[in-house]
Amino acid sequence: MKLSFFKTRYILYSILISVISWFLFNFLLQSQSVIMYKYFIEKPANYNLERAERLAAAIYQSFQKEVPTPSIPAIESFISKYNDIPFLSVNFIYKDKDGIMKSVLRDVKQIDILSAEYVYPIQYDGKDTGTLLVYDINKEYKKGLQEYTHMMNLTRWSFAFLLVLIFSILLYREYSEKIEKEKRIAEYRAVHDGLTGLYTQKYFKEHLEKEIMRCQRYNRPVSLIMCDIDNFKIFNDSYGHLAGDCILHTVAQIMATNVRASDTVVRYGGEEFAIMLIEAGIAEVESVSRRMKDLTEQAMDIAGRIKNKIEHTKIEVKDKRVNVTISMGIASYDGSPNYKSEHLISEADLALYESKKNGRNQITLFDPETKQFIRFL
Repeated sequence: MKLSFFKTRYILYSILISVISWFLFNFLLQSQSVIMYKYFIEKPANYNLERAERLAAAIYQSFQKEVPTPSIPAIESFISKYNDIPFLSVNFIYKDKDGIMKSVLRDVKQIDILSAEYVYPIQYDGKDTGTLLVYDINKEYKKGLQEYTHMMNLTRWSFAFLLVLIFSILLYREYSEKIEKEKRIAEYRAVHDGLTGLYTQKYFKEHLEKEIMRCQRYNRPVSLIMCDIDNFKIFNDSYGHLAGDCILHTVAQIMATNVRASDTVVRYGGEEFAIMLIEAGIAEVESVSRRMKDLTEQAMDIAGRIKNKIEHTKIEVKDKRVNVTISMGIASYDGSPNYKSEHLISEADLALYESKKNGRNQITLFDPETKQFIRFL
């Protein structure tokens, strides 16, 4: 499921990057096409500088003959006619009645007017009428070539940057997921026992302390079952540590599968385990003592179920089917003040000690009111 989700995200990211790349690529190509058509598609093959100078001089002479009077329509007609000559362009600038400089060609920038290669002042009756401008388009070709080269380089660098960005994103995602996975594993190992998969003693004590504080705040009970595998050292010496590990793992699994979802199962140390039970629901209408009694009964029921299951489970050890037993001690707390988590652990431990002292494979309950032990087989 997780792998499928990762693949789906990867495909979506790839599609998104591809679409962006497609638009960027087409934009750059379109810009290049404009430059190509503007400067290179119709570039004459027979261009040379000497011919351009002769043609410019011939255009000036033709202007004097074909435009005998300084009328704007006649000048516009001349300019339109001679602008069809390859690799040369013609324009005419003049001053209007208000003394403002104007151009016969529309949409011509000031810098373009000043960049003409051939400039011919035009006079009529000894008066300056305007200026005939002849441009060498080949110079524009060179300018266009520079723009084209710049655009090509920009295209290359853009796609190089895009590729680097794609790989960086993929590497970052891969690295982030690896770090996140290692972090989750480290967090899990910090609070879970490596052999049994149960919570560690350190986590249990921190969690129990918080639960005791919650009990005091809301007057909600909590119960604790301390467990110890009977004669585990003898079993370990007889069958070896690998067999002992198998027993620990099996007992842990039986405990984990026979408690409620709200309960916490812990490997307390060695062959010792602990189970913390909290009130599964909120029963405000009932008294604290009643709720504590109910929770204690649930703890006894769970302990009995686990004890019976462990006692009747056969475990394969060195081609033999063996079984173990477990001793348990139960203590409960009703949320009264001036109480610490160490007190509950101590009371459950005392009850466990009573079970072991009285023959093992037993469940003993510590009664906080009478300070007495109640034994259950």
